[in-house]
Amino acid sequence: MKKLFRFICKIFCSGNVGPDPSKPKTLLSYRDIVTMLHEYDNSRFELLVNGLGFEDTRVNTLDFYELKNYLAFMEREAKKRNISLKGISFIKGVYTEENSPKPEFINYENLLYTPTTIIEGKEVEIDVLNSTRESVVTLKSKLQEYNYEWRYDDKKNYKLKSSKKAEDKIMKTIMRNDGFSDEESGLANKTHLSPPN
Repeated sequence: MKKLFRFICKIFCSGNVGPDPSKPKTLLSYRDIVTMLHEYDNSRFELLVNGLGFEDTRVNTLDFYELKNYLAFMEREAKKRNISLKGISFIKGVYTEENSPKPEFINYENLLYTPTTIIEGKEVEIDVLNSTRESVVTLKSKLQEYNYEWRYDDKKNYKLKSSKKAEDKIMKTIMRNDGFSDEESGLANKTHLSPPN
């Protein structure tokens, strides 16, 4: 029984992962929440429905304990590699026939998530599992290996630099799996989406 307690405490009570009795500074008032939800409805809802032809995902629900486990696992792996974590980024993606956990999720937006750290004074997304003690692997550098242009690490880079033709070629390569492997990453998702259900 003591071993089990120590094991559970190791996972959930170590470092910053364990419970913090202070109230989070990030809590919102309902005035803020309703204002933001109305602004989404007024500025994006109709555009997205008209553009896509259907109402896209509005709510991504993550399993509380899976997320807690992911955070504890990433914290442990980062410590092994001497990486100081700063935050976690949630990144929008869209399920395809190839990677959708359920058929009804195909073509719906979802969230991927990954830790961040500070590199040269900037907070950047990283792949903890592919990093080493000697070298932190950024998400941008890892995605470049797969010919994906990540442009969200710097405000100057938001504009897509590659052409539509180049993007189509990359997508065809992905679909054929030429040169692409099922290499494990430090990113995760597998959320419940609403809509579609």
